Amino acid sequence: MVRNRLGIGIVAIAFSLAVGLAAQGRRAVAMPQGQPAAAPPPAVLEAARAIDGRGHELHNVRVVVENGKISAVGADVAIPAGAVVYKLGEGETLLPGLIDVHVHLTRHFGPNGQAYDPRETPEQATLGAANNMWVTLLAGFTTVQSVGDPSDVLFRTYEQRGITPGPRVLTAINPIVGSPRVGSDDLLRARVQILASQHADLVKIFASDSIRSGAGPTLSLDQLQALCGEANQLGLRTLVHAYRGSVRNATLAGCTEVEHGTFATQDDLNLMAQKGTYFDPQVGLVIQNYLRFQKQFMGEGNYDAAGFAAMRDALELNKKLFQMAIHTPGLKIVTGTDAVAGAFGHNADEIIARIEDGQPAMDAITSATSLNAESLRLDKQIGSIAPGLDADLIVVNGNPLTDPAALRQVAFVMKGGTVYTDMLSAGH
Repeated sequence: MVRNRLGIGIVAIAFSLAVGLAAQGRRAVAMPQGQPAAAPPPAVLEAARAIDGRGHELHNVRVVVENGKISAVGADVAIPAGAVVYKLGEGETLLPGLIDVHVHLTRHFGPNGQAYDPRETPEQATLGAANNMWVTLLAGFTTVQSVGDPSDVLFRTYEQRGITPGPRVLTAINPIVGSPRVGSDDLLRARVQILASQHADLVKIFASDSIRSGAGPTLSLDQLQALCGEANQLGLRTLVHAYRGSVRNATLAGCTEVEHGTFATQDDLNLMAQKGTYFDPQVGLVIQNYLRFQKQFMGEGNYDAAGFAAMRDALELNKKLFQMAIHTPGLKIVTGTDAVAGAFGHNADEIIARIEDGQPAMDAITSATSLNAESLRLDKQIGSIAPGLDADLIVVNGNPLTDPAALRQVAFVMKGGTVYTDMLSAGH
C-alpha cells in the first residue's frame, strides 16, 4: 500500500514540475508516466569555452549529441540533419554534468518545518525527496549517490523510467552501522550479501560515531576487513564513514572510499594515496547547513547544544585536513556534500569552498566530474565531455576557472540527451 501511495506522489510532483516549467516559458520535460521517454532529437552545443571534466579547457568546440550520447567533439564536426543547435554566449561555459558522491536524498524539512516530523505522511515524504531530486538537477548535478535509505530504491527506479525528473541515483539502501551488537564477522558478511541481493550500488559502513558523539571507532580492523572483503568479492564498492583511527583501518581493510576523515593524520592520507583509496572530505556545505538551520535540526538525538558545538569545532579541523589532503601527492580526492535537509540545490557550494580553500579550480571541477565517475566505476559512461559517453551536459554563466561562484549560475541542464532547463542567453 505504501509503495502505491509513494508512486502517486511521484507522478503528482512530476506533473506539477512540468506545468511549472511551461508556465515559466522554459522547455517542459516530457513525463511518460512509466513508459520509456522518446529519444530526443539530435542536438549540437557550440561553445566558445568548455571544460571537459578531465582537466582540459577547450575553445570554440562543437559537441554533437545523438540518441542520448555524445557522438562527436571538435571544432569542425558535422551537424546532423534536423539537429537543434545551441549557440552558447561568450560568457558561458559548457561542462559535464556534475556528480555528488554523498547525499541523503530523502532528508528534508517536513510539514512542521523541522528536519524530523513524526506525523509526516508517505505522500509528504515523497514530495520532499522528489523536490530534492529536482532542485539538485537544476543545480547542474546529473548524478548523485544516496547512501542510506531504502526509499532510495524507488527514486532510482522512477528516475530510470523517466517518471520523475532528477539526477541519476545510486544507492546503498540500508547502511551497516557499527555497534557493540553488530555481530560476528560471518553475520557482517551476510549483511553485505543481503545488500547485493537487493541490488545495492554500494555498501555504506559507519565505522565511527558521529562528530556530535565524539567520533570514536565502532568497528575494528577485522570487522572492516570482513565487510569490505566480502563487498570486494561480490563486486560492490564500499563507502566508510570514518574518523580518527577508523580512517587507517578502512584503508588497510581495502575499502573503496573514506568519508569525512576528521582527525586523520598525514600518515593516514599518505596511506590512502598509496592504496588508491578515494577520500571525500567536506569543507563547504554540510556543517554550514546544519548551523544555518540549527533550530530545524535541534532536539532529535544528538542534535543538541553539545552536538552543534562539536560541529562548529570541526569546521576548522576539516579545513586543516583539506589543506593536508590537497598537498598529499597521489591522493584521490572526490567530491561529496553529505547533503541533508536544506542543502539540496546548493551542492556546488562544496566545490566553491574547496577552491577558496586552495584547491586549483580545474582540480576541483575534475574531482566533481571524471574522478567522481571513476570512483563510482562509471567513467566509461559519465563525467566527461567525450564521444561515447552519456550526454550529461550543463552550461553556467561565467567562467568557473576564474570565478568559482559561476557554478551557482546554471543556465542549461541536459541529462542523457534530454533538456531539463534552458535559460541560455544566446538564441538557438
